[in-house]
Amino acid sequence: MTTLRIDGLTVTFANRPVLNELNLVVPAGAFAAVLGPSGCGKTTLLRAIAGFITPFSGTIRFGDQLVSVSSIVVPPERRKVGYVAQEGALFPHLTVAENIAFGITDNKIKSDLVTELLQLVGLSKFANRMPNELSGGQQTRVALARALAPAPKVMLLDEPFSALDAALRDELRAEVSELLKSRKTTTLMVTHDREEALVVADVVALMRDGQILQTGTPAEVYHNPISAEIAISTGDVLLLDCAKDEAGKISSVFTPTQLSPSALPGKLVIRPEEIKITAAATGLSAKVIDLDYYGHDAVVHLDAAGARVDVRIAGPVELKVGDLVGLEHVGPIRWFPN
Repeated sequence: MTTLRIDGLTVTFANRPVLNELNLVVPAGAFAAVLGPSGCGKTTLLRAIAGFITPFSGTIRFGDQLVSVSSIVVPPERRKVGYVAQEGALFPHLTVAENIAFGITDNKIKSDLVTELLQLVGLSKFANRMPNELSGGQQTRVALARALAPAPKVMLLDEPFSALDAALRDELRAEVSELLKSRKTTTLMVTHDREEALVVADVVALMRDGQILQTGTPAEVYHNPISAEIAISTGDVLLLDCAKDEAGKISSVFTPTQLSPSALPGKLVIRPEEIKITAAATGLSAKVIDLDYYGHDAVVHLDAAGARVDVRIAGPVELKVGDLVGLEHVGPIRWFPN
C-alpha cells in the first residue's frame, strides 16, 4: 500500500494558475474522492499525479518516493499509476483481452493475469469482444481491469461513471469501490457528484479554484462544513438569515432574540433532516406549501414567517398542502458570517 502526498502543488497554463498551492494526503489503501465543480482543476490534478503534466512547483510523493518536484520528474511509465478516464479510452482495434494485456510487460504471466482480471471484473465471457460490442458499464470494467493489470501503486479515476444511467452508475460504482478497497489500492477519484463522493469514499476532499478547502471523512465534511458554500456542495441545506452577538447568541426565525446593535449578520446553515415537524401549537408555526415524494422519504416545503423551509422526513407522508404545523430545529448550530 502507498500513501499519496501532495504539497504546495501549482500548475499553470499560459501563466495562469490552474492548481494553486494545493495540498492533499490520501492514506495508504484509502479510497479518496475530490469533489468540485467543472473547471476547478480536478482533471489537471489527476494528470499531474500521473505525470502527464509537469507542475510549476510543489511535490508529489508515492510513499517515500518523490515522483515530482521542480528538479525531478519521474516519467508516467515509471510511476506505476493506473488511470481510468471519463470515457474509458479503450483501444478500439483491440479485443477486451488485448486491451487488458496492453500494460503487462511480463509475457510469462500475461495470459494468466488477463484471465484473473477478466474474472475479477465479471467479463470472462467477453475476452474476444471488441469495445464497440460492449455496453458503457462493461467498457468501464475493461478500463478498470486494464488499469489494474500493472499492479499500480495509485489508481486515478476521472469521473468514470458520469456517462452511465443512474441505476447502472449506482451499481457499478459500488462494485468498483468494493473491488479497489478489497485490493487495498490507494485510489483518488474526482467527481462533481456529491452523492457519489459521500457514498464511495473513505476520504472526501472539497476543491474550489485549484485548491483543496476541506478534507475529512464523508460524515465530517457533511456535518462540519467550514463555510456555507462547502455545506451546499455536500448536500441540501437551508440558508436562513440570522445574526450573532459577541456572547455567541444567535437570533433567527427559529430563535428570535433581541441582540445588540453590534451583532454580525450571517447565515444559519441547516440540513433538511435536522428539522422536526411537530404539532401546530408547538415550535415555529409553518404552512405546508408543497411536497416532493421520493418513496423512501419526502421533502416538505413550508412557509415559516415568510421564510422558505424545507424538511426531509421518512415516508409514508400524511401531510398535505395547506396543513399548519410546528417546526423545531434539532440539529447543530452552524453560523457563518455574510
